[in-house]
Amino acid sequence: MRVACGLTGRIMQKKYFKLPALNPEYINKQDYFFLFETNLFDKDNFTSYIFTQPVDIVKVRDFKGVGDAFNKIQHCSERYYIAGYLSYELGYYFERAVFKTKGKFDFPLINLCVFEKPVVFQHRTKKISFDIPGLFLKNERKEDFYISNLKFDYLKSEYTGKIKRIKEYIRCGATYQVNFTGKYKFDFFGSALALYQQLKLSQNVPYSAFCKFQDEYIISLSPELFFRIDGQCIYSRPMKGTCARGQDTREDKEKAQGLKNSPKERAENLMIVDLIRNDLGRIAETDTVKTKQLFNIEKYNRLFQMTSTVAGALKKGITYFDIFGNIFPGGSVTGAPKIRTMQIIKELEDGYRKLYCGALGFISPGNKAIFNLPIRTISIVDGKAEMGVGSGIVYDSIPKKEFAECSLKAEFLTDTIKGFKLIETILWQKGYKFLSNHLKRLKASALYFGFSYNQERMIFRLKIIEKKFNLENSYRLRLLLDKEGKIAVRYSKIKTVSLKQPKYVAISKYKIIPQDIFLYHKTTNRQLYDSEYTHYKSRGYYDVIFLNNRNEFTEGSISNIIIQKNNKFYTPPLSCGLLAGIFREHLLRKKMVTEKVLHSKDLIEADKVFLCNSVRGLREVKLKNVHSCSFI
Repeated sequence: MRVACGLTGRIMQKKYFKLPALNPEYINKQDYFFLFETNLFDKDNFTSYIFTQPVDIVKVRDFKGVGDAFNKIQHCSERYYIAGYLSYELGYYFERAVFKTKGKFDFPLINLCVFEKPVVFQHRTKKISFDIPGLFLKNERKEDFYISNLKFDYLKSEYTGKIKRIKEYIRCGATYQVNFTGKYKFDFFGSALALYQQLKLSQNVPYSAFCKFQDEYIISLSPELFFRIDGQCIYSRPMKGTCARGQDTREDKEKAQGLKNSPKERAENLMIVDLIRNDLGRIAETDTVKTKQLFNIEKYNRLFQMTSTVAGALKKGITYFDIFGNIFPGGSVTGAPKIRTMQIIKELEDGYRKLYCGALGFISPGNKAIFNLPIRTISIVDGKAEMGVGSGIVYDSIPKKEFAECSLKAEFLTDTIKGFKLIETILWQKGYKFLSNHLKRLKASALYFGFSYNQERMIFRLKIIEKKFNLENSYRLRLLLDKEGKIAVRYSKIKTVSLKQPKYVAISKYKIIPQDIFLYHKTTNRQLYDSEYTHYKSRGYYDVIFLNNRNEFTEGSISNIIIQKNNKFYTPPLSCGLLAGIFREHLLRKKMVTEKVLHSKDLIEADKVFLCNSVRGLREVKLKNVHSCSFI
C-alpha cells in the first residue's frame, strides 16, 4: 500500500511559549538526563521532550554487540521510548565487507537509554504532560562556564593539503563529493547546562538537545533533520550549501538568492538528494520516494543553508536495523558515492568522528522516530570538549574558501552573545516624530533576527502613553522589543539645552570591526558604545565617536557624523560599520547629504562637524582630540 507523505514549509509561529527554566540541581543528581528541545517553530516542530530515569541501557562499543542491540531496540520500541545517539563509526559495521573489523572502540557505537515516557512540553499551549517535582524553576538560575585553549585539528596548510588530495580523488573518478571534517578542541570549566542555554540564545534551531550520559555531556544545536518516521512515512531533509548572512534584510535577500542560484551549491545539494533517494529506495515501497522540496533556503542566526526534502513510504516489516543499515550515516555528512567516499574520509581525517555526524534523537511507540544529524554539536567529558566542523568538497572547491567556511561554522561556538532586545529611541513633540521610519527599521531588524513583531500592539501602547504627555513639553521614548515580542516603553521629559554653548566630542581609542552585524541594528548589545559614552559624558563631552579598523570614521555612540566642506555635506556610508540613523536617512532622502568615507584629515579640514539623531536633531560639535590622535 502506498502512503502519501504531506509536508509543509517552515512557518514562524506568532505566539509560542518558552520551556520553563530547568533546575541544575535536579540535573546534577541524574546519571542520565535528555532534553530534546525545539526553539525554531514550524508545523512539524513545536514540542520539546525531557527523558529521565531510564529503565534500561543499550550501550555497545564493538561490532559483536550491534545485532543484539538492534533486536533489543526493536522489541522495546513497541511500548517504550528509546533516546540517545549512534556514532558515525557504526556505519563501518553496516559495511563490514569494506571496513575491517576491530575490537572495542574507546567510545560507544550505540549509546541509548530506554524510558517509560517523557515529559512533553507543548510550546503552542504551554501544557506539560506531567510534573516531576524539582525539574523546573520559576526563574532561570545563572551559572558560569569558561572555555579556553580553543584549537582546530588542522593548520591551514594541512587542511588545504588534504583538500587538494580530495580533489585528486575526484579528478580520478573515485568520488564526486567528500564531506571532509575536522574538530575544534578546547578545555571547558563550569556548567554544561549554562553553555547550552547561552548558545541557544543565539542559535535558533528546530533540533537542539542537551543530554547527560553519566560523565559525558552532549550539547547539540543542529539545524539538520536526518530522518523522521511517522507510521509508514519516512522523510529526510539533507542540508548542503552554505553562505554567511548579510548585515541587513536587503543584503540578506541578495545573499539568499545568490546561494539558491549558485550552480556549485545546487550541484552539491542535488548530488546528496540523489544519494538519499537511493538510500530510502531500499526500504521504501516501490515508486513512493519523492523529492518534496528542492533548493529551499533556510535562515539561521549566522548562516543561510540550502536544504531539500526527500520522502517515502516504508515497506511493511521494516525494522530499525533495516532503516539504519540502509541510510546510516547520512549522505550529507559523507558524500557520493557513499561507501567509497567513507573510505576516503577514513584515510584523510585524523581521528574518529564519534557522535559528530552520527545520529541523535529518539524512538517513540507507534512506529515514530526523529533523529537529527549532530552537526554544531559539542561533547564534553571530564573538562575536555570537542566540536566537529566540515564542508562538502567538490572538484571546483577552493581550499582557502572551504577553510573559511569551517571558521564560519565554528562561530556557532565562539558566538556567545547574551540575549538582547531591539531598541528605537523616539522624539515626542506634539506628536511622535518619524514614527513610521522608526517602526519600519524596527520591523526590519525583527525580521532579520527572528523576533516576533506586532506593529498594531506597539502603536496602541504608544497612544496610551501619549495621553500622559503635556503639549508644552518634549519627551524622549525608548521602545524595547524582546525576542518573544514583549514590548517595554520608557520615557522622560527632555530638558532644554543651550544651543550657544559649544559641544565637544571625543574620539574613542577603541576601533570597531565593520563585519559586526550589531553595528547595523539598534539593540541593547552595545556594551562598548554605552561604556564609552558614560566615560566621556562624565567628563563633560557631548558624545564620543569611533573609527573602524581601517581608520575610517563611523559614528558616535548615539549619533551619526556629518561634516560640511565648501557648502557640501558628507556622512560615512553604512559599509564603514554604522547604524542607518533615522535623521541621517531623512537628510539622505532630501539629498541634503552625500555619503563619503571620512578619515581624520577630512574632519580636521572640515568647515564644520555635526552630530545628528532623531531626538537631538542636528548639532554642531567641536572635536577636542582629533589633532593628537597618535593611534589614527
